[in-house]
Amino acid sequence: MEIIGRDLEVGFGVEETRGTPQGTAEKWLKNVTANIVERSETVIDDNSHAVLEDSDNSRVVKQWIEGNLEGIAQVDPIGYIFLNLYGADVDSALGSGAFQHIFNIAQNIQHPALTIFAKDGSVQQSVFSNGMVNTLELTATVEDFVRFTAAFMAKAASANADTPSYALERDFIGKDITVKVAATEAALSGATAKKVKELAITWDQGLIPDHILGQFDPDDIYNAKMSIEGTLTLNLDDEVFKDLFLNGTAQYMEISIVGTADIGGGENPEITILLNKMQVQDWNRSGGNDELVTQVVAFKAFYNETDDKQSQVTIKNNTEEYDEPISA
Repeated sequence: MEIIGRDLEVGFGVEETRGTPQGTAEKWLKNVTANIVERSETVIDDNSHAVLEDSDNSRVVKQWIEGNLEGIAQVDPIGYIFLNLYGADVDSALGSGAFQHIFNIAQNIQHPALTIFAKDGSVQQSVFSNGMVNTLELTATVEDFVRFTAAFMAKAASANADTPSYALERDFIGKDITVKVAATEAALSGATAKKVKELAITWDQGLIPDHILGQFDPDDIYNAKMSIEGTLTLNLDDEVFKDLFLNGTAQYMEISIVGTADIGGGENPEITILLNKMQVQDWNRSGGNDELVTQVVAFKAFYNETDDKQSQVTIKNNTEEYDEPISA
């Protein structure tokens, strides 16, 4: 039976044994556009039979999984992506069913792997083991939801029969976002929010698929770095970012995404991104005679030796924990 994009369903589970797929998803994602496919690399047989035809055969030498997920950023599912990106999560209960998760970078090249569940309507249903996030981009504009695009790699595919199920999810819109910069982390709380019109921020952990002799699929997929870059678009109402660019001055940046729903005990759904050393990498301006003059700021996060960190992500939601597989 033919299917349409609405028939695609995707879920996550944290692997108890790295490279061994979980049988049951911990969280199914709503309303995502998914393109997760099995890939292979072939080599052409260059032996000759004394004829003009260039070859008579090819062989598959490598196989792996890769793909992208796109959708509205929801506060509970996105924690699985941040767990994979950062590797370390400290959970705490806030009361009445609300929980806080603080993600910091684990200094190892084997962050917790995900099993990625994919159900293509009635056509096929698979799980992909040793799933790792290559890149994550969050984008926001004044007229849309906060959205995400995540690129994945995984080791191998196998059949699965888990039944998708969905819980109430909390999302965000542009109104929920506050962006601040300050010379110190303590000064962020009292800093004036910047009047940002568009925001994009991308995490890249430089995945390395490790292929070895004796098998098609990677032996493992390693996270090799953590790069964070982004752009801001805002009105040209001061020269703060221009001066930061020209002088190479480092600042702290805080991007707070806070919804209005009560998730328990008066807590709100929240994603807060702290960059401990942000430097502007490019600055430009634009605007015609009958337009507001805007500025586009390109920024990058760097390792802060004093803080011993580059960044930190804090999430508040209704998920109790991320780093313990449900079958453990």
